[in-house]
Amino acid sequence: MNNFPAEDHGRRARRRFPIQQDVRYQCVKGSRICVVGVGKTLEISSREVRFTTQQPLKRGHKIQLAMDWPALLDNTCRMKLEIFGWIVQSEPAEAHVKIERYEFRTRGVPLAVIHPRNAT
Repeated sequence: MNNFPAEDHGRRARRRFPIQQDVRYQCVKGSRICVVGVGKTLEISSREVRFTTQQPLKRGHKIQLAMDWPALLDNTCRMKLEIFGWIVQSEPAEAHVKIERYEFRTRGVPLAVIHPRNAT
């Protein structure tokens, strides 16, 4: 992780965190989903996320990312992060997304926790 303010310029001036989580993504063109895939986040900042992709993604496309968040809400509730933005850089196996907005959501509780008698 590079956090040297004197050396960073433009979009790279934000602090980046090396959070590596599985991510699901879908590119949207109009109201149509044109690409779906999975990858891993590599770095996240307050304005951008860098992640691996299964195929090159088109710069300028709108995208939605979903990932499990590594921290718990109130030390009990699992969370997921949904990111909405557009692709600002794309390479054969990696993309950078400018974050337009994001939402934290709770993830469902596993059925074994809700109904322990049904667990095998």
